[in-house]
Amino acid sequence: MSNRQVVAIFIIGIVLLLAAFWAGLAIVKQDAPVSANHSSAANQNAAGGAAGKPAASGPTTRPASQPSGEENAQYVVLIGTFGTLEQAKQLESDMRRDYIATHVQMPSGGDTLYRVVIGPYKKRDAEQVASDLSNKRKGIMIQPWTQN
Repeated sequence: MSNRQVVAIFIIGIVLLLAAFWAGLAIVKQDAPVSANHSSAANQNAAGGAAGKPAASGPTTRPASQPSGEENAQYVVLIGTFGTLEQAKQLESDMRRDYIATHVQMPSGGDTLYRVVIGPYKKRDAEQVASDLSNKRKGIMIQPWTQN
């Protein structure tokens, strides 16, 4: 193997590493506002804001009281993204048998993908749907719902 080949492989490796880093950073930035809300709720609970309220039970830890903005927040369960409307509609029709709230979100702005989502739901209901689907499908995500 020549030195040029070794250098080329090294550069390709660095490029792939940077791409993975930036993709991970984008995901962390998407989740940052949700994490900030949970932190402020935890601080309120520590200051005695949750006195007399029962603690949430279940596999995930939830704050006993939620900020007023989060109480009305709606979420969708993302079950697939597709480049064509036909593919998205096929998954939508398959999933509607079990989840009547399944629909296709059309691309907007610079986005070019059709998203198949279920919802909108309250946070707890979205988590339950995502949990049920995670055994059947890969790549299930919960995202804040925005009306278009």
